[in-house]
Amino acid sequence: MFRNYLKVALRNTANQKLLSFINIFSLAFGIAACLIIYLFIRDERSFDAFHTRKGQLYRLNEVQSFPGTNTQHVALSMPGMGPNLQKDYPEVLNFSRFWGRGKRLFEKGDTRLIVEDVAGVDSTFLELFDFRLLEGDPATALDEPYSIVISQETAKKFFGDGRAMEETLVMDGKPFKITGIAENVPENSHLQFDILLSISTVTREDPEFNEQFGSNFLITYLLFAPSVDVNAFEAKMPEFLSRYMPPEEGDGGDVNDFYQLYLQPLSDVHLASMEVEHDYHNYRKFNGTYLNIFALVGFFILLIASVNFMNLITARASHRWKEVGIRKTVGARKEQLFSQFIVESVLLGVFAFVLALAISIAFTPLLNQLAGRTMSMGYFLEHPLNLALAFLLTLTLGLLAGIYPSYYLASYRTANILKGGDVKSQKSVFRSSLVVLQFGLAIAMIVSTLTVVQQLLYMKNKDIGLNKDHILLVDMNDEANTAFEIIKEELLKSSNIKGVTASGQRLGNNFHQWGFKLRTDSIFGMTPSNVNVDYDYLDVYDIQLKQGRTFSREYTTDKDYAFIINESLAQELGLEDPVGVSAGHSWYPDDSLGVIIGVAEDFNFNSLHYDINTLAMVVHPDWGYDELSVKLRGDRIEAGIADVERVWNEQVPSWPFRYTFLDEHFEELYRSDQQMEAVVAIMAILAIFIACMGLFGLAAITVEKKTKEIGIRKVLGASARQIMLHLSKNFAWLVLLAFVVFSPLAFWLMNRWLNNFAYRIEVSPLAFLLGGLLALIIALLTISFHTLRSARINPAEVLRSE
Repeated sequence: MFRNYLKVALRNTANQKLLSFINIFSLAFGIAACLIIYLFIRDERSFDAFHTRKGQLYRLNEVQSFPGTNTQHVALSMPGMGPNLQKDYPEVLNFSRFWGRGKRLFEKGDTRLIVEDVAGVDSTFLELFDFRLLEGDPATALDEPYSIVISQETAKKFFGDGRAMEETLVMDGKPFKITGIAENVPENSHLQFDILLSISTVTREDPEFNEQFGSNFLITYLLFAPSVDVNAFEAKMPEFLSRYMPPEEGDGGDVNDFYQLYLQPLSDVHLASMEVEHDYHNYRKFNGTYLNIFALVGFFILLIASVNFMNLITARASHRWKEVGIRKTVGARKEQLFSQFIVESVLLGVFAFVLALAISIAFTPLLNQLAGRTMSMGYFLEHPLNLALAFLLTLTLGLLAGIYPSYYLASYRTANILKGGDVKSQKSVFRSSLVVLQFGLAIAMIVSTLTVVQQLLYMKNKDIGLNKDHILLVDMNDEANTAFEIIKEELLKSSNIKGVTASGQRLGNNFHQWGFKLRTDSIFGMTPSNVNVDYDYLDVYDIQLKQGRTFSREYTTDKDYAFIINESLAQELGLEDPVGVSAGHSWYPDDSLGVIIGVAEDFNFNSLHYDINTLAMVVHPDWGYDELSVKLRGDRIEAGIADVERVWNEQVPSWPFRYTFLDEHFEELYRSDQQMEAVVAIMAILAIFIACMGLFGLAAITVEKKTKEIGIRKVLGASARQIMLHLSKNFAWLVLLAFVVFSPLAFWLMNRWLNNFAYRIEVSPLAFLLGGLLALIIALLTISFHTLRSARINPAEVLRSE
């Protein structure tokens, strides 16, 4: 019997080629979209999942609430926290610190290479985290000072196919012994490294390192016993801080007024750290909220495709009521008719699933390119249960799609069917509701896409108070700092270069907070962001002054003892004219303060996700600069780069020339947002495409059912235009109803998303008008093929056939 059902199902599928094609392809695209989104979500959620102790590992973060600055969550902690937490609290089984040292130059004979990711770690690091060693013992590899573990890739760069273990690499003139070769760090690890240095190297040179409190510059990870109540442990942190950071005379407050320690589970670091600042070692950090949005988008797409599938199955079935009548007349039972329709529906679902796999394989590389990932459909071969669940879901959709029409038609009275009875009224309402649902979801996604694009364009074009275009950045080392003035002088001789400066930190990052004190009627302190800059910093970046003057070499006191603050800090001080007020870093003696010489207009030195913080700028050449900034002429970029490279190689032979551009760095700040834009835009296009495929099929069925009516209307004098309007208006009303019903959903979703930004647009009515109008135009164009064809039919032929 099943064989007969299958044979009839295949024949009906072949006989109704257009509807079968639409049904299979629309559902296939919906399933493919879900499979690809699932791959993306799984990839993001896989971060750090390979660590066997992930459920016991926590990152020690801080909430800093300093006077004169915004409250912020930071990923950094103090060197003394890890050792003393383990010593004082039995709940802490172990700890390791991760001190990012950035790019460092290593040498082996004549080979000199800049290694990208270098970090100092405790000897316990390789026991807490499961970074596999190809050679060496994880328990002892980093015990000794001047020992290093290098990645497999780094070993190949220095030694080729030769042996690297027990060899030495030189950094800063000091030899470091290779005591381990690590497998290359997985892409789904928030911590990335090429070389690990033993922190015991630092403690040998600085015996007080493990007792240092007050300065935050490394990351601390704590390992707890499985039974520990982490929330209860966090409640002990105020007492810990008070013990190790007691108030000193003149400090003016308890340490707990400024610091709050909290524990972040390792599993949350990658996806739940968007509010955490100074998070320098969180590779490909992603906004976990966007995964929920992607999942919702995937659900919407599948829902649209499923509704489309059910709608067309229902419409197709309603075309076959005479067939049902004849089958019942010759003895077919209800359950046999029921089974026939179910088999046909499930068969279409199976075809759609196979096609979905092919579409997914074809489009996964595109997503990898957009999102910077290396995902593969091979994951489903490695995890066949997930593929089986997807297939089971498809079978379920096919089953559900076939149940309603099969039950309804099988239950219809044979006498009514053979007398020409119709089954359209209830089905018409059902199909109309499904069309409204489809287009409503599609319109919501179109509006969301337009809003996301508007917000990203706003951030891209917003005046952030400084110039970030054509600014070339080069990392500086000690040799570059020594030769800085010569480098600057030589570069300014070039007509391709408009300006040169340097700074201690890069724009686009939240600057470090340093203690800062002022003397008005009395001395008081605060902790704004601070940055060490060169004299020409404001000029090169086109930062405007509101009061006072900029830094100048003509004033000898401008070195170390002159400050330019931003408007936010001036407002925090409560002074209408802060120029001339005595000020200095917290460690300056009260009788040796400098002076505020200018007030700069506020500028966004961080992502637009954050409000502008208070800021003090100072010229401290002796501290050294981390970054050279060169403003190039916009029409001579390549020539300008060549000039910088030539001068750099002449003056800094020890440090290879490598550069980036500031605008590219700012773009990276919004990587998660741009990926969301790309995914939502693609899915919105797919949603409207699937909905229109369904509408195309429904229009075909509608026109076919109304052929006799159209013929009569033409005989009575109706024009082609009137017939087209008559057939189109019902579909147009459904799209307009979808717009009215689903616009509030889009408005609510977009407002929630925009609340992630300190600087945001308002949800524009124009986005809704454009979204609704676009959906309406696309819908009318979709059905125009059938309405135009129907308007041209010969009424004589139609009425003769009747």
